[in-house]
Amino acid sequence: MSITTTRLAAPIALAAALPLLASCQKPSEPAAPEAPAPAPPTVVLDSTLNRAALLAALTEARTATADGRPRDAALSGRTVSVRLPFGCEGAGSTEQAQPGLPTLARGDDGGLMLRVLPEDLAASGLVITAGADDAATPSPWEAVEGFWIARPWSGLETCRPDEPALMAVQTAEETETKGRSEVGDVLSTAAPAPSETERTSGLAAVFETGGSRLGRRQGQAYVHVIRGDRGVAPTPAPGGYALRLEGRLTAFADGKAVHCVQKDAESRPVCVAALRLDRLAFEDGATGALLSEWRPR
Repeated sequence: MSITTTRLAAPIALAAALPLLASCQKPSEPAAPEAPAPAPPTVVLDSTLNRAALLAALTEARTATADGRPRDAALSGRTVSVRLPFGCEGAGSTEQAQPGLPTLARGDDGGLMLRVLPEDLAASGLVITAGADDAATPSPWEAVEGFWIARPWSGLETCRPDEPALMAVQTAEETETKGRSEVGDVLSTAAPAPSETERTSGLAAVFETGGSRLGRRQGQAYVHVIRGDRGVAPTPAPGGYALRLEGRLTAFADGKAVHCVQKDAESRPVCVAALRLDRLAFEDGATGALLSEWRPR
């Protein structure tokens, strides 16, 4: 056999032997089944709740209360930044103000007064857990200030586009010829008396006993006054104004961040969320420009 024939025969013989060698190999062990991945832990997302998201949470709690079923929503610890528009129909009077609702009023000197007086909810059934022994378990909160969300069926954080603020228009020449008292009389009729605002959804700002009092209002209203220039009474902003509430939701005594009470089966449940209020501010309704702010903690 020639050298060339030998070189060709060797690879052919090796190729023929490969199937036989493969059949003699020990079959591989079946792969062990993969261990199931551990279930992710239940965590509270730190996303900020705006007006619409907060109202959705309150609506869920309200429906559960009306249906007589428990609620499982984990809300405690969630941050909140809620914007409540007001003054959309112009300036009213201080007598029309309702507890816990921001209002725009015309002062005696013609200035515009942005004001909100929180409602005292410390002794309310919205805060005190039914059946709790107050003597044995005193409330950890020294004060509970309620802020209500007007028009809870709407998620808008601004005045409606078709609801411009009513404003009294005067020329500079007219103003110069009128006394201050006369200007006030003309502007005191800037808006009609509003109907009673529904107060069924809100925030309960809680303050611990013995906590810091820096920035606290101690039951007094939050007020910002806009004055005119050179005796000219200011006109309301075209887009009204807004009350900004920021903080973090906390839990009531039963561990829930939202409490609801219902008078009877035919009544709409009233619900509030417990809030550690970090910041309260008045803003221009259209531009969001800051007018004044308080930091109660």
